[in-house]
Amino acid sequence: METPAACEIERLPKDLLVHVISLTSPGDAFRATAVSRAFHAAADSDTVWSRFLPSDLPRFAKKELPRTPPSTKKGLFRRLSDEPMLLPHKFMRMQLDKATGAKCFTLSASALQIPPYARRGNWTRVGSDFDYNKRGKRFLQAIVLGYIQGLDIRAKIQRKMFSQNTTYVAYMVFKLPDRFYGLDFPFQDALFGVVGSESVRQVCLQGYIEDGDRADEPPRKHILPSCYPTRCDMIPPVDDVHFPRKKTNGWMEVELGEFHNEEGDGEISISLIQTSSRKSSLIVWGIELRSKQQSPT
Repeated sequence: METPAACEIERLPKDLLVHVISLTSPGDAFRATAVSRAFHAAADSDTVWSRFLPSDLPRFAKKELPRTPPSTKKGLFRRLSDEPMLLPHKFMRMQLDKATGAKCFTLSASALQIPPYARRGNWTRVGSDFDYNKRGKRFLQAIVLGYIQGLDIRAKIQRKMFSQNTTYVAYMVFKLPDRFYGLDFPFQDALFGVVGSESVRQVCLQGYIEDGDRADEPPRKHILPSCYPTRCDMIPPVDDVHFPRKKTNGWMEVELGEFHNEEGDGEISISLIQTSSRKSSLIVWGIELRSKQQSPT
C-alpha cells in the first residue's frame, strides 16, 4: 500500500519530475526509479538521459557500437558506462562514470611515449583475470622496460576530450619484476595537467600503501627491499610521497596526480620521470584517467 507522501508525488506533473531529476546526476536518476511509479517513468525518460550523456562523445573504433543502437538514451548511457569503448587505433578506450557521467579514459602501454633505449623490445601477456572489462575490450599486453639509467614515461591527450568541470586523477598500472632495485630512492617525479602548468608530486614505485586495521588508524607505507643491499638510512621521510596500492596478481597502481578540467584548449600531459641512478626493469600496463568521484575497479 502506497504512503500518503507517495500518493502526493503521483499527482505531480511528469514534466516537473523530469525537469527536477535532470538537474541531479545519473546516480540519483538510477535511484529515483525506486521512489514511485511516477518517479520511475520520469527517471527513464529520454529528456533526462539526454542531459547526462556527453554531447561530445569521441569517435569509436569500428563495430564498437552495434548496428542497432540502444533504443533509449538511458540504454545508451548504460552501454557506455557498463563497459569501455575502444577508440580508433584501439590503443585507448573510454567509459562513462556511472555516478557522474564523466568521460574516463584508459591508455594502453602502446599509447605511452617511452624512449627507444628504455624498451626491451618485448611484451608480456597479462592474465585475463587482471583486466576486468568485458567482450574483449581488455588490454592484454604490457611493455617491459629494460635495465636503464633513468625512467621516462609520458602520455598526452587533447584537453577537449575530457569532461568539463570535472576533477581527474591519473593512475599508472604496473608490476615490479621478480628481481628489482633502484626504484625506491631517489623517488620518481610524477606530473599531470595542462602542458606547461602540470602539478608535480613524488612517488615511490618500490613500495606499497595499505589501510590501517582500524578506521582511525592512518595508512601504512612500506618500502620493498631491493634484491641488492642498499643503505636504508639514505632514504628520507616519506610523509609527502605517494605509494602504490596493490591490485591483483602482483599488479599495482600509483596515483600520479590530480587535474581539474575547465573550459580550454591544449593538451593534457602525464609523465613519470626519474633521471638518476641505475634501476631494474619495470612492467607497465597503462595509465587510467578517472573522474575523482569514480571508485577504482
